[in-house]
Amino acid sequence: MGRSLFFGAQSLVFYALLSACTPSSQLPTGSSSTSSGTGGEGGFFPVGGSTPGCTDTTDTDGDAIADSLEGTGDLDEDGTPNNEDTDSDGDGLLDADEATNPFLDPSQGGFSRDEPCDPLADTDGDTKPDALDKDSDNDGLSDKQEAKADPDGKLGCKVKTDCDGDGVIDLIEAAAGSDPADDKSVPDDPGLFFVLPYGEGEKTQDFVFSTGVSKADIYFMIDTTASMQPAIDTLKSSISTKVIPAILNGDSTANPPIPPIDDAWIGMGTFRDVPWSTYGQPGDDIYRHRFDIAGQTITGNVTPPKAVGNTFAAPDNVTKILNSLTAAGGGDAPEATTQALWIAATNGLYAATVGGIWSPASPYPAPCTDLSLIGVPCFRKDSIPIFVLMTDAAFHNGPLAVNNYAAAEVGGTKTYTESVDALNAISAKIVGVPVSGGNPNAARKDLTDLAEKTGSSYYDPQFGGTIRPLVSETDVTSGNVSDEVVRLLGLLSGAGLHDVTTDRVSYSCAGGVDCTGDGKPDLAYENPPVKAGEQPFDAAKLITKVAPVESTQVPKPYSSLDSATFFGVRGAAELTFRVHARNDDWAPSSLVVLRAKILVETPSGQLLGGAAGVKLVYFVIPEYLPVAE
Repeated sequence: MGRSLFFGAQSLVFYALLSACTPSSQLPTGSSSTSSGTGGEGGFFPVGGSTPGCTDTTDTDGDAIADSLEGTGDLDEDGTPNNEDTDSDGDGLLDADEATNPFLDPSQGGFSRDEPCDPLADTDGDTKPDALDKDSDNDGLSDKQEAKADPDGKLGCKVKTDCDGDGVIDLIEAAAGSDPADDKSVPDDPGLFFVLPYGEGEKTQDFVFSTGVSKADIYFMIDTTASMQPAIDTLKSSISTKVIPAILNGDSTANPPIPPIDDAWIGMGTFRDVPWSTYGQPGDDIYRHRFDIAGQTITGNVTPPKAVGNTFAAPDNVTKILNSLTAAGGGDAPEATTQALWIAATNGLYAATVGGIWSPASPYPAPCTDLSLIGVPCFRKDSIPIFVLMTDAAFHNGPLAVNNYAAAEVGGTKTYTESVDALNAISAKIVGVPVSGGNPNAARKDLTDLAEKTGSSYYDPQFGGTIRPLVSETDVTSGNVSDEVVRLLGLLSGAGLHDVTTDRVSYSCAGGVDCTGDGKPDLAYENPPVKAGEQPFDAAKLITKVAPVESTQVPKPYSSLDSATFFGVRGAAELTFRVHARNDDWAPSSLVVLRAKILVETPSGQLLGGAAGVKLVYFVIPEYLPVAE
């Protein structure tokens, strides 16, 4: 049997500093084990009590350490034996200073010394005295590095695992790129850090995150039949001055406040009806996503907004499409909303028939630049797809059978159930804006049913708290459609309901890109392999479980939870997960630091919480020293 020795009896120092800077007066005492040493580089030295076998007080180099304790080896390989070298380990700190450590417990040998044969300080309890130990506190940073970081402190950094007392251990600060000797230099997010000796059981830590919508692809689906022209004109005039800035910047003065969606892309498509009577008119399109504008083909793919000074505007493709729209066509009152949604969500082959075959004018399936992108609008895989539906009409093949196409007149169309299933398959949300002017409440009723069937809802705290669909309560006048789009998207980001869980991955970064979710480029990084020539170690396997922690808030900001997921989380709530980690996989021959990431997301993999929803995890794996039991 064997076990991992880490910092000897001083391991508790390191553990305490993981959560807070432990005052030196509270540091535990060192080991009382004694062994006779050879006096060379690999000698063993007592900590505490007298020094057995040291009777000759000869001190050739005058550093107050007996030659018999320093030995005649040459630790720093500078050509001068240790007993004649005032800095035997070559770390820039004098042996005379390293022999005594005032940060140790006063009862411990090495706290103070009077005679050359007095015990030597051994800060990390590894049986090598500090004067002959190149990493006296065994924090993974050499004494030489720490001496450079703290040139005036002499022993201050070398014998403390948190040199500057900022609560983040030196090794993690060095890994995260901050200065371990400057308490004002703290990593933007030091993440979670675990000390995981091989085979020594499970450790846990909690982290708090926000569940707000941080990454969304907002796709405007606009009814362009004749009665919709006033609403289209309103959106044209305000999408870049009102709608996009509110989505990206939020509005804290709104009631309720609108949280920003930091990473929102915008796209656009339109719909009418099948192009034959009595349902539609010749030239109508069930769905359009490609538009011929001024001799160019413009697609409505979701695209990043444009930065304009300190605010944002709609991307060029959306602006060009919107400005080109002219309402026309249509036949009977209901429109082909469900057909357009099925095509957009699936990017599947589609044909409707009546005395022949008819398909949307653009070719489908439509190509996306990346096969991981979803649907016709090319939704990003880890983003929430949001359809903003603006219409004044009920749906053909919608919730009401009375509005279904007659099979004898139009075959090959999709049912309402098929369209709902297609939206749920990509975890899409519906934001419904029923525009006044058509059949009163007809659009609103169908939009409400669609929102309910796709889980597109928000929590309203009034009247004891109720769940409401993300659809306007009444029909919206044409001049107010932009305000209503902003309000509903604000409710989705601030009070929308989501199921929330986590994923974990081993950390890897190509460099020059944002790999930690903080919006800043990161340095290239790979975890080391267990053996040379192997793949980088998968640090995610060290995380055994990430479990929700019951909230003490009243009322709770979610409906329920299980061992992995919060259900029905309300808006940008702050919640806690408990991370369980253990190391049964790597028994390294020297200290190793590994990294993984925890991602807060929906069960279908859509990211939540922005920077607060990505947690970097450091694992400090100490040297494994098998010891007979």
